[in-house]
Amino acid sequence: MKCLNIIVYYDNRKEVAEYISEVTQISDGTVDVAVVINKNTHKDNLEDLCTACGKLVDYGENVGYLNSMLRYIRENDVSQYDYIILSNTDIHYEMKSFFSRLAENRYNPDIGCIAPSVFSTMTQSYQNPHYVERIPKEKFKRLARIFSHPSLGLLYLRLSEWKAKGETSEKKSSCYVYSPNGSYMIFTKEFIARIKGYEYGVKLYSEESCIGELLCKNGLRCFYDESIEVIHEESTVTGKINYRERFAAWRESIEYILHEFYS
Repeated sequence: MKCLNIIVYYDNRKEVAEYISEVTQISDGTVDVAVVINKNTHKDNLEDLCTACGKLVDYGENVGYLNSMLRYIRENDVSQYDYIILSNTDIHYEMKSFFSRLAENRYNPDIGCIAPSVFSTMTQSYQNPHYVERIPKEKFKRLARIFSHPSLGLLYLRLSEWKAKGETSEKKSSCYVYSPNGSYMIFTKEFIARIKGYEYGVKLYSEESCIGELLCKNGLRCFYDESIEVIHEESTVTGKINYRERFAAWRESIEYILHEFYS
């Protein structure tokens, strides 16, 4: 098995360096890491990161999270990889056998995305299974209205965080789901081949719904696999964005999903 793990550099040098080091230590040469620079405010010299990961890409602009992967697979030959992983950098691997277990597992040919067990240290709960069913159109419209008002958006965010705590504190059994949690997504060679050329219409948020829709459109499915697990330390990058900007980005992403897939 050979994997490519694509991550984003967003003024988070220490976190990126630590993440690359951890992947290198436990993957036994089976995982390459590609770093896409979305923000480097202080023009830091990143040669050491390039030495560590071997693949450092700067498109000269912030292309966003999902588009970092989409643009990379569009402009580079990734046919040698069995899996492409798109992940946050606030991820840790307490399961040191994560990649060897992934290599040993045998997945059905209709699976285009694998969603590992993701445990959030912030809410002390599991973030997968994520969306088991497709989000209704009316719920998306309601969310767009909520995020149009910062005070309502903040209330919604706080209630969601409160609800998440303990709600899924017990790990669920493996099953098919509509979409993965966006902090860590594993894509199969087949799915990557089918979406090569696609560009996400916004920079941030609602990536899970986009992936769910693209899987369905291409006749593939998402599988939540309880046997492989990562730890999510939660939002050290998006936490740098103020709430008004975050809510505006959320609303924009929801409106894009509605227009692109629900029209």
